[in-house]
Amino acid sequence: MPHDDDGSAPRTAADQVVLVTGSNGGIGAAMVQAYVHLGATVVGADRGEQNSSDAARYYALDVTDEVTTAATVNDVVATFGRIDVLVHAAGVLGETPDPLRTSTAEFERIMTINATGTFTIVRETAHAMLDQGTRGSMLLFSSVAAKEARSTYLPYNASKIAVLHIMWSMAQILGPSGISVNAITPGPVETNMWAQLAEASGNAADSAARARAERAAQLPMRRFARPDEVASAAVFLTDPANRYITGVSLDVAGGAHLGMGT
Repeated sequence: MPHDDDGSAPRTAADQVVLVTGSNGGIGAAMVQAYVHLGATVVGADRGEQNSSDAARYYALDVTDEVTTAATVNDVVATFGRIDVLVHAAGVLGETPDPLRTSTAEFERIMTINATGTFTIVRETAHAMLDQGTRGSMLLFSSVAAKEARSTYLPYNASKIAVLHIMWSMAQILGPSGISVNAITPGPVETNMWAQLAEASGNAADSAARARAERAAQLPMRRFARPDEVASAAVFLTDPANRYITGVSLDVAGGAHLGMGT
């Protein structure tokens, strides 16, 4: 078994306490299922009521609420003893595709949820890991849209660039304590977000199917990712055996940056 640099045996993936935010969403729900399948203790958190009973505990959480976010992290530690892994999948796309028709209020709202909310949950989890001496890992969700120019959903794209900078900074800050911080940058995934994109383009079934087919044809893999494929990448990056990997953004995007699909 691989060992940490202090000679102690790291916990296995099955031994971990995993906090998943955005656990009601398509990607978040796949994260919960993947870690439950490993045998980990999984805690879900999201806005609204819990959508499934897979998690050991669920918290109604709005990550833009600083006080509630801190209280949630503290309660997870009080209940389960520690947080080994944070998977922060909470986020929103926005309502207005055209940047020139996007209000400042909408821009600020998306940035608050996707960027400020990420900073808050990462900061609070970092304090919890440092206080407990936990050599854990954090996995944040950005997007391939953060890595290229896009003519739609500018607040979302900008917020996902901010997520990468949070990841890079925290990886540098927490690395000396044995805590890894990485990000997944998905491309198109088979989730409800694509239903929202179709609605914005005309709210017709044939329009949705056409938009999906056109986007898939731009990708070398010629299809969208399944949520479980994104979860597989998350499990890899948060496995204790891979703790030395930090400060990395991993595209799960079907080859979107190979000169196609940009």
